[in-house]
Amino acid sequence: MFLSRLRYCLLFFGCVIIFFVVMHMFSKNYFKMLNSVNVPWQHISNRNNDDTNSKIDFENKISFRNHIDKSEVVNIKVEKEKETYTINESSSDIKLVSNQDNNVKKPNVELDLKIENIISNTISNITNEQINSNQPCSLRGSRLVGALYVDQSVPSLKDLEKMYSVDFGGMIEKGGWWKPKQCVERVKVAIVIPFRNRNDQLLIFLRHMHPLLMRQELYYRIIVVEQLENDPFNRAGLFNVGYTEALKIADFNCFIFTDVDLLPEDDRNYYGCPTSPRHMSVAVDKFQYQLPYETIFGGVAAFTKEHFVSINGMSNLFWGWGGEDDDLYRRIVTMGYKLTRPSLLTGRYTMVKFNHFQSSQADPNRMNLLKNSDERMTVDGLNTLKYTLKEVDQQPLVTFVRITMSKSMYNM
Repeated sequence: MFLSRLRYCLLFFGCVIIFFVVMHMFSKNYFKMLNSVNVPWQHISNRNNDDTNSKIDFENKISFRNHIDKSEVVNIKVEKEKETYTINESSSDIKLVSNQDNNVKKPNVELDLKIENIISNTISNITNEQINSNQPCSLRGSRLVGALYVDQSVPSLKDLEKMYSVDFGGMIEKGGWWKPKQCVERVKVAIVIPFRNRNDQLLIFLRHMHPLLMRQELYYRIIVVEQLENDPFNRAGLFNVGYTEALKIADFNCFIFTDVDLLPEDDRNYYGCPTSPRHMSVAVDKFQYQLPYETIFGGVAAFTKEHFVSINGMSNLFWGWGGEDDDLYRRIVTMGYKLTRPSLLTGRYTMVKFNHFQSSQADPNRMNLLKNSDERMTVDGLNTLKYTLKEVDQQPLVTFVRITMSKSMYNM
């Protein structure tokens, strides 16, 4: 009897010991997994007008994901530190600043291509019933994540094509266009970029914008209008060219005119012309996320086709830097349109600063032109546009429209 009880006691204590060993191993791996989990960036970023800093204690390692669902994924891994860090978003770069010694810790940014492939494979398995759905897409996109991390590292064109182009199993069609398959798009958008010698910034733009525009469920195409040769840069004239050439490709009803160095920090800033005319880049990091002046209309602007035609597009007479955006604002006011803007929270932008090549000096005639903007608009714009089309080059992720344009065409 005694031996039998002793045997049961030893068996019981053995089971208890095994149980605690298993629980110890499980909890160790479980908490290790929690410390390495990816979370959407907006869960970390507590962004508002009064407080741009949020604090986090790092026990081991944490990763931030800036894009989720059908888009690029970027992980920022911060190695184990004992101090408390502050995420400082007041500048264009996200900085991790030690509250103990004020040393800046730079995050290690790497592309998580495995997750991207899993997402792509999932999308490819959509049923025919879903693809042929006649339901309209949501008003502003159904997979938005809010605030975004802006990666300013320069990717290679080859890597971008492998990630997004249909030639490598991606979703972007030749020419840089995409349309939703699970619903019927509400708007067709031409993203028009005036361009000269900004190749690195264009690569950053394409990496950032393609996932954002897809999440907003837009039928869109990215069109880069490149001014060749050495004549002074005509930003507004290139926008007019982009509008004209875009309509030869598709019946677009919404036009986004944007500089290549401006990247939205929030995908709730809708690129589908929710209102028109609309000034979208209201809070740029270069200007401490404030409007430099009330009547500014530079950076990123949205127009419906009807409104852009009614103001006769933009002026063709501003050669060099400055003035054309103020002229555009006066055209809008002259036609009696009400200019709209997103909030300073949603309309935040990062300006990519490196390799910021300025192809022309300031236009010395800009102030004289601004004196008669309203009278001149009927005889200076889309109806007097002159350029020589050299090439329309549909590349895997973008459409290039290459042209020449000079003052001599306008007897200047």
